[in-house]
Amino acid sequence: MKKKLLLLTAISLISLSSLKSQTMSNLVFESAITPTTTTVSLTFDFDGVSEGDKFEWQLIIAKADGTPDWGQRNIAYETAITPINSGSGTQTVTFGIYNNPVDGEVFTWAGKITLASDGSDTGYNNSGNLVTISNTASVDEVAQNKITMYPNPSSDILNISNKNLDIKSISIFSLIGKKVMEFESNDKELISVDISKLSKGIYLVSTGDKKIAKFLKE
Repeated sequence: MKKKLLLLTAISLISLSSLKSQTMSNLVFESAITPTTTTVSLTFDFDGVSEGDKFEWQLIIAKADGTPDWGQRNIAYETAITPINSGSGTQTVTFGIYNNPVDGEVFTWAGKITLASDGSDTGYNNSGNLVTISNTASVDEVAQNKITMYPNPSSDILNISNKNLDIKSISIFSLIGKKVMEFESNDKELISVDISKLSKGIYLVSTGDKKIAKFLKE
């Protein structure tokens, strides 16, 4: 009897593990869009997907810590997205924008996989997938003059690349517009900033010349 119980327990654990093996990762998306943008595209890797499984993605208002504010609105939402194949792959989905995004708002991508086997899902995956609504530059300008920062999210040191950008000074703001840090670049190609004393949350980096980027302080 004990052997049967052990076998059944093992089978149950294996089944549960297989249900949770479906993943989505490595998101690629525009980190800044204008309020007049009509569509956005999201590219992601997936793994462990079975026939009949479905993807779901939405772009929803972010809280100060970068997580979704489920009580607020989204500006892009698609359910029942069919994977391009079973197993693993990379997929791009284009979404229509609605609900009138406003300059300065910050949204985050949230996605999950609904399983064909029993209708359950993997839960939403959210990890600093942030999109800022900005009137300060067009999408093309943001792409061409992008501020490169790493690691992002970060808990202590944030590295900002100054290669080919000629950044003279940098200011860091909270989402409510409060300046929390300001410093000169001193013509360095790589600027390392100690952000360990900042509270957890989303911050905006400005170079004062319409270049804006964001990072998540963990």
